[in-house]
Amino acid sequence: MFNTGISLWSCFPLLLATWVFTHQETPVMEKTRAEKVEQGQWTTEVDRCLFEQMKDLEKVYISKKIWKGYSYRAYPQYFVHRNAVGTLDRAFLINPVRIPPSAIRLDRKESMGLDVWRYDGHLAKADVALFGPFGNELFEFDLLIGNVEHYLQVYTDDLSRDSDDPTQTVSFSIHENFHRYQNKWEWVPEAQQDFRNFPVQQKLLELQILCQEITKDLPLEKITKAAARNLLEQYVAIRTEEMNLDPTKGRLIKNHELYQEQMEGSARYIETMASLAVFDRDSFPSSFGYSLFEFHVETKEDVRGIVGQTVYYGTGASAIYLLDQVGYPIEEMEQGKTPYDLAKTYLALSPQQMNQALARAKSIPNWPAVQKLAAEWASF
Repeated sequence: MFNTGISLWSCFPLLLATWVFTHQETPVMEKTRAEKVEQGQWTTEVDRCLFEQMKDLEKVYISKKIWKGYSYRAYPQYFVHRNAVGTLDRAFLINPVRIPPSAIRLDRKESMGLDVWRYDGHLAKADVALFGPFGNELFEFDLLIGNVEHYLQVYTDDLSRDSDDPTQTVSFSIHENFHRYQNKWEWVPEAQQDFRNFPVQQKLLELQILCQEITKDLPLEKITKAAARNLLEQYVAIRTEEMNLDPTKGRLIKNHELYQEQMEGSARYIETMASLAVFDRDSFPSSFGYSLFEFHVETKEDVRGIVGQTVYYGTGASAIYLLDQVGYPIEEMEQGKTPYDLAKTYLALSPQQMNQALARAKSIPNWPAVQKLAAEWASF
């Protein structure tokens, strides 16, 4: 069990804002800047809890080298708080590159040791970016403050709303900022995102559901190198068979599916592994993925959304985890490689070994249930 320097229940009020709130205009601060400095009221307990989580997770990236080269604090961020009536009422610059003249630096007691500045000057622009016609009500990659792009994210007091995960706000930030880090990577050859034409066929569905089933419990508290290699062989065998069955002209199993595992899987991997080092495993969703038997599906487009996008967060992260457990340098993905590429190179399976690995994967007790679910989904 992992130790945490954070009192999770005291952090329970943290959460990404949801779109259930009603949009309102940004208000004027209730007290003058001088009054707030004198009274030490630049932050609330919620704000300080957020900063403490950020600080502890950044320590993990530095000390444990979860992904060599990635530093969470390398990216300037602008966090805006949304209150219970849906109004943005305060904001903080975190790791800023340029400091606006009206920004106030927090002392170590309020910033929890981070470089944090209270700055409400861009609340109105943040409101438009998040809740305007093109906003997603959660985050924005490139809000300009002083001609510098800042990652923008909203947070609220109530973590219990729509989530039982006290790490969600900061984990979301880590995940999305890792996508910014990926911008420096080499492009995967022939990679594409084609969700609309992603194939939905029974034999492919069997393999895609199977891959999710064999990896759904990862990461484990302990796993041997031999066990990790065994699962990695099954993963490679499943994806190889999918490519053999791929009916699309654009070879979307290779060029879409494996690429999604690289991009979303690596982001899920780094957020989950850092959280496991800081928070108690039982306090947040600590597995990369989940069983597809838990999904309620009604249409073919529901199925396409699951197997064309949703599953790759978990299966990609699982493949990366297994590579790390067998000692492979996962950072080689930055050279335009997918988790499958690295695993296939490392394992160098013969055709016979590939067939044996696929047979082992299909020997799980619920393989008949996997086939039944695939048939059901294919019938839509």
